[in-house]
Amino acid sequence: MQSVFGMHDRSKFKVFCYALTPSDNSPYRAKIAQEADVFLDVSLWSIQQIIGKILEDGIHVLCNLNGYTKGGRNEVFAARAAPVQMQFMGFAGTMGSGDAYETIDGTPSRFLDYLLTDEIATPRKFVVNEPLPYEFEPENECVGNDNMKLRERVRAEDDRGRIYTEAACYMPWTYFVNDHRQGFREDQKPIDGDDSDDDLTDDERLRWRREQIRRLKMRRELFPWLKEDAIIFACFNQLYKIDPDIFTTWCSILARLPNAILWLLRFPPAGESHLLRRAQTLFGASVASRVIFTDVAPKHLHIHRGRIADIFLDTPECNAHTTAADILWSGTPVVSFPKYDFKMCSRVCASIAYANPRLLGHWMVVNSYKEYEDLAVALGSGLNRCTHMYVPTTRTVLGRLRRRLFLGREKSALFDTPKWVRGLEAAFETAYKRW
Repeated sequence: MQSVFGMHDRSKFKVFCYALTPSDNSPYRAKIAQEADVFLDVSLWSIQQIIGKILEDGIHVLCNLNGYTKGGRNEVFAARAAPVQMQFMGFAGTMGSGDAYETIDGTPSRFLDYLLTDEIATPRKFVVNEPLPYEFEPENECVGNDNMKLRERVRAEDDRGRIYTEAACYMPWTYFVNDHRQGFREDQKPIDGDDSDDDLTDDERLRWRREQIRRLKMRRELFPWLKEDAIIFACFNQLYKIDPDIFTTWCSILARLPNAILWLLRFPPAGESHLLRRAQTLFGASVASRVIFTDVAPKHLHIHRGRIADIFLDTPECNAHTTAADILWSGTPVVSFPKYDFKMCSRVCASIAYANPRLLGHWMVVNSYKEYEDLAVALGSGLNRCTHMYVPTTRTVLGRLRRRLFLGREKSALFDTPKWVRGLEAAFETAYKRW
């Protein structure tokens, strides 16, 4: 989110940032501190001091970017330090912050009013007090007609099975913001040679050719021992996100594709021996020997290194979130299974995948473990190599998918941070107006 704070319309918004953790001296924090109108390090302040400062500053909309994660100060929100309180990005799920229908002296008993999300990450049917602003007469379906009327609040007896206590602010694309287009570009160095992709413009052909060369060089630097026809499946998620079902599925993919490897991170290192032992138990040494671990790389290197993988395999119980955006920025496709319709953290990768242009999400999101395995094997089986160098051809589904992801990223809603900020501002204005 490093660029978000500086992109707000200053004719309408003044941005205050209250940092709950000490400075890590990173360029990301420095950028946020520089571009916010007011930036305060409150990491050593008491809850009462933070609340007092927020009240003194007269904040209208207070955003919780931590949720139930390390360093969060949710007591600030429980004290209703601002008239409108919203949560997003830090915690992918409901905060369960109180009854949506009860009030205390006219103030809602829940302490978080809104969840910024999208309809893939959070289906409407699971939101208490479903936030549809309008309903339509059956014979009229066009938005903006005279028969459109304000929707009444959903009755409490209709809310059985709904788990999101916050009202939902739905973003038009994915709710998940990133800064890749601003912060992680690479120098474009001229190269020689041509390409057979005749449907590309000269500029697209040159950019795609450069990207192929970069992929080749980084692959050989990291895996110099790997055969040219090897398929690299990867997952860079923390190892706690791997459940027995998905790991069995991954091992089955390797068993079906003898020239494939699975690239995981020592994240944490203690997980490596356990997973290798499990692979050995499930499918034997031939599969276990192709589960490869490397150390976690620094952020800037991690993002660019994603291009080495041919296919990214997501974890259904808790998806790749930031990692999914990192991978798609590199042009590597994901395979994701949004296992639960009520569990936001298992749907974020699908939300991110569908924010890409030309409905590319349909090629990356599946509905079962079997579909997951079959899609991964189909993509890997169709991967052809040039004989003189590592370059996936664009005559295969995987090759064309990678090319579309890479060349389309500049126009993708997923990486359009200014457009995302305009959507966030619209949510702020609407929420405050309703208050």
